[in-house]
Amino acid sequence: MNNKFTLEQLPNEIFQELFEYFDIYELYRTFSQLNFRIDSLLSNFKYLQVIFYTPEDIDYRVNRYFLPKTKTLIINHTKNFYDPLKINLISHIRCLILCQPTREQWNSIQPLYFPYLERLYLINSRFIYRTEQLCYLIFSNKFPYLYSCSLPHISYEINNQWTYSLKLQSLQINIWDIRVYIQILNACPKLIYLKIELNGGNNQEKIQILNTNKNHLILRHLTLYLFCPITYDFIDSILSFVPNLEYFILDVKYQRPSYISVNTLASILEYRTPRLNRININITLPKSLCCKEQMDTKYLLFRSCKIQYELNQFTRLIVVGSLGR
Repeated sequence: MNNKFTLEQLPNEIFQELFEYFDIYELYRTFSQLNFRIDSLLSNFKYLQVIFYTPEDIDYRVNRYFLPKTKTLIINHTKNFYDPLKINLISHIRCLILCQPTREQWNSIQPLYFPYLERLYLINSRFIYRTEQLCYLIFSNKFPYLYSCSLPHISYEINNQWTYSLKLQSLQINIWDIRVYIQILNACPKLIYLKIELNGGNNQEKIQILNTNKNHLILRHLTLYLFCPITYDFIDSILSFVPNLEYFILDVKYQRPSYISVNTLASILEYRTPRLNRININITLPKSLCCKEQMDTKYLLFRSCKIQYELNQFTRLIVVGSLGR
């Protein structure tokens, strides 16, 4: 059978896959304004995104054509991208990505300008101070559709005015004070995925302030990147708020050893997170805690422990465990 098809006879699924091989400029030159059907397929192409490399790019013909159709806007410059005369061109955006966010850009992220925002990602920010305004908007449900967010820094404010972020399910943050962790859990009752990079100060002392009887029952995936050694109290307190955790990643970048045995770590995990079925741990331990007697545990997720000896005499414990559910 010798079946021949013209381009317009191809099914919609083939077009959607074909579009993935073209950038926005090639899509414009090749497919735009051919007919109503192709325009409709372009409008519903889920990977369609517009990138501004300069503030003037909003007036570029290709961008003007695709902006009403796209849901993802990427700002890859450090200038102000908000223009009150042109805000209607981007007010429908669902996903906003700032690659080099400045203070001016932070302040341009307003519910009035992005009322339908669902995903917000701020990357490589050099401006990390006075972020209270944006944090207030995010964690007080001023973006009612926002469900995924990545912020380069959240500062701790003892009297912050956060209420609730009712849709937020996924959050990646960089913090200096561990007390922000509890503020996040309290403000985001629907949070499922949380990734924290903790820098700065002696957070082992601040962990004592985290005492509360309120647990977060929804969180399933917690990732901690730390730049200080861990203690029993620190890990025990962190996990005490998330009893239904299923996946835990702990990566301690600091080279100074953490004086916590494998058995102790296993007992905390088993007691605090009984539903845990996947772990990924990478920490530095003293050699005295890496002998066979100290690592003998019946905890199922610790069946595969790897000791990595480095030239600088540091000893790293690497555990990747899964119950295979």
